[in-house]
Amino acid sequence: MKFKFLSVLAAIGIVCGAATAGAGTANSSDKPLSQVSAVQNMPEDTMVYIQGYLIQNLGNEMYTFQDDSGTITVEIDDDLLSPAATAPNTLVWIAAEVNKDGNVTSLEAEEIQFLPTQASN
Repeated sequence: MKFKFLSVLAAIGIVCGAATAGAGTANSSDKPLSQVSAVQNMPEDTMVYIQGYLIQNLGNEMYTFQDDSGTITVEIDDDLLSPAATAPNTLVWIAAEVNKDGNVTSLEAEEIQFLPTQASN
């Protein structure tokens, strides 16, 4: 009886572990990434996926995001962030909607994921 109980617990652990192993990366791996320079020319309400760094907290849930092509302002609700997200050199993936206000383009984040950084050899 004890063996059956332990076998069931082990099976549950394996299933739960497999279900959560990719939970933080499923969305980031299958969406095409956009560069900030390209986002500037996209129409309002376009959904984009960007990867880079939050380099400045502007206050009121507004942040400056930077990738290799430039910077853009992103509105990120506090409930989507953790303190780690705004730490220097934290790589983030963001799903966001393009906002236009005249000639100014910004983004409104729908989802944010914190990506592991590669250790240098």
